[in-house]
Amino acid sequence: MIERTGHREVIGERLKAFRESRGVSLYKLAKLGGISIGQAKAVESGSSNYTIDVFIGYIIGSDLYMFFSEKSENRQKPHDISDISVKAISEDPYR
Repeated sequence: MIERTGHREVIGERLKAFRESRGVSLYKLAKLGGISIGQAKAVESGSSNYTIDVFIGYIIGSDLYMFFSEKSENRQKPHDISDISVKAISEDPYR
């Protein structure tokens, strides 16, 4: 079984840091993403079982895009967030 503890929190912390670094308020993000402020807070805190629709609304409201990449062959853990991030950045077609 895949260990899931912490992934939501790590993703939420990174999303919040990104939002704050750009000076975007939760209100503006929620309005642009079509979600409530409470839902935006849930994504950032990682404490709520939010839906994929809420997550996508958060991404839209943050003016981000999502990029998916295949797993690297030498990965130590099945879902290592830092490995996924490095691989996604290195293979980003828009860089």
